[in-house]
Amino acid sequence: MILEEFLQILNILNQNIDTDSPAYKLKYSYKRNPYTILMTTLLSLRTKDENTAKVASKLFNTIQTPQQLLQLSQEELETIVRPTGMYRQKAQTLIDISQTLINKFNSKVPQTKDELLSLKGVGEKTANIVLNNAFSGGTIAVDTHVHRLCNMWNIIDTKDEKQSSKVLNEIIPTQYKENLNFSLVSFGQTVCTIKNTKCDICRIKNIYNLCEKITLI
Repeated sequence: MILEEFLQILNILNQNIDTDSPAYKLKYSYKRNPYTILMTTLLSLRTKDENTAKVASKLFNTIQTPQQLLQLSQEELETIVRPTGMYRQKAQTLIDISQTLINKFNSKVPQTKDELLSLKGVGEKTANIVLNNAFSGGTIAVDTHVHRLCNMWNIIDTKDEKQSSKVLNEIIPTQYKENLNFSLVSFGQTVCTIKNTKCDICRIKNIYNLCEKITLI
């Protein structure tokens, strides 16, 4: 598949986001600002979007600042975030980063990747998600769905998510970067899933003989 074809597919997917997808429900489960986006992204690591959405809804429709989060005791926070797994570690990370934001960044989430990566517990994937969602930072966050679908459609040929992130951020025009992750993740969660492709409801199955090129990985 050539890049132009892929960008047309992105346009179609972006215009037809499944509101039942876990990614959609997570995105609209809480009041979003740079701080809550960062905290929710940290909670989402190694857990399902459905579980993250439940916790984000409980926490971040009332808590909007690091000061407000630190009003909770560690035990209270651990109880709330427990559904996301690794709850003690995640609660501690949220506390530590909230305190760092207060001490070093005037309670604001930094807007550069280097500064985000300086926060203990924030890796490249988290930084890219925050830059993309909170600041329209022109970066592509790559997870398993983005990596899988882009390789399946032969837009890239990469071995892991980190390599996919590097290549996609080099070849995808800036105006497509903001919505790429959300569109592909929603599509990968509901239609072209890892275990089952639902071709009967796929809006792009007849484009460029797409299905004839697919080899699930």
